[in-house]
Amino acid sequence: MIDALYISASGLRGEQKQIDVISNNVANMQTPGFKRSRVNFAEVATAAVAAQSNESELTTQSLMRGNGARVISTSTLFSPGEMRQTQGALDLAIDGNGFFELEAADGSTVYTRDGQFRLDDEGFLASIHGQRLAHSVQIPADAKDIRIDAKGEITALLAGDEARSVLGDIELATFAAPDALVSIGNNRYVPNEASGTVSYGRPNEAGFGQLQQGYVELANVEMIDEMSALVLAQRAYQLNARVLQAADQVLETINNLRR
Repeated sequence: MIDALYISASGLRGEQKQIDVISNNVANMQTPGFKRSRVNFAEVATAAVAAQSNESELTTQSLMRGNGARVISTSTLFSPGEMRQTQGALDLAIDGNGFFELEAADGSTVYTRDGQFRLDDEGFLASIHGQRLAHSVQIPADAKDIRIDAKGEITALLAGDEARSVLGDIELATFAAPDALVSIGNNRYVPNEASGTVSYGRPNEAGFGQLQQGYVELANVEMIDEMSALVLAQRAYQLNARVLQAADQVLETINNLRR
């Protein structure tokens, strides 16, 4: 009966995390470039039994003994979102695989799918949070009719010129396991050992998506899926709470019998 208390408590903690993640997904439905997350669970008993299996072979009965579940990670699902036209010259959407690489304030690099860019005070492409696009090209102040093609080439009309001038190129980054990237907020991610080493390439090359100027990628959150998952998580939370309450009542009854 004591085990029932711990098992139900682990279920409550897990479902609370699940509800928090689903709520965050729903809250960011209108955030461009947002990618929904999911919670990954593992059975507590499996790891505990395996650690004690040095002396004797595991039996079927011992493997079937559960001890609850725990949250092992929260991963991000990078399935594509809907493309929405904005007509903004510096709004970019990646149609396919790839990330924009940004320079953080501390000099490190972070990655995002949010292609809402602006020109900073020095004419460099920067995110709406002020982080410059890595290896970005400086756009002259007199540049007009800025165009960015599907392959990332930036051209513009400069003062006094009749022909368009090539100002530079945009590169994209990819990872072997993008779902292992760690979210640090504001649609930014940092790599780790599980995500693999970053690879760079031009848009529209093999393994890299193409750029669409004047578009933004919307969040890949589906309201029906999230609401269904939320209902299931809430029901699971309620069931675990009932188990906890029932176990407490049984223990109280046993305690009164001893008096």
